Amino acid sequence: MTWRTALLTIGGKSAHSMVDDRFASQLPTGQLQTLHWFGVYCTRDPGPAFWHPQEQDALDAVENDLIRLFGQFGHGWAVYVQRLDSRGVREYYVYSGTGASLGNVLPALQALHSGRRLEHETMQDPTWSQYKIWLQRLTAVG
Repeated sequence: MTWRTALLTIGGKSAHSMVDDRFASQLPTGQLQTLHWFGVYCTRDPGPAFWHPQEQDALDAVENDLIRLFGQFGHGWAVYVQRLDSRGVREYYVYSGTGASLGNVLPALQALHSGRRLEHETMQDPTWSQYKIWLQRLTAVG
């Protein structure tokens, strides 16, 4: 497994993306059809950076808990495939199958990190179209 990374411009704004490319040659489309988006928002004004330097440790702690919770509630049916950083927010993308209960991740994360804005949305993506778009975009840049 390798993570492809790139600095990008999205809607005229800087962003940084990391995509796990281990599924590039064989997509688990039959098993993992739901795409989850988790947004973790900064609590301090980042200025021109993606996040305020004094918030680095706190954001890393949220990320570590989030990844642990993906495993806990994924029950072997969840894969973390992308992180997208932009000014003031880190976004995490995870595909899951029917055996996962990732709806439990947000409340558990909120209990651990109260006072921080955290969001979660899902969409059906049985063909992994979003993954393919981002992987292609990072491949073209890198």
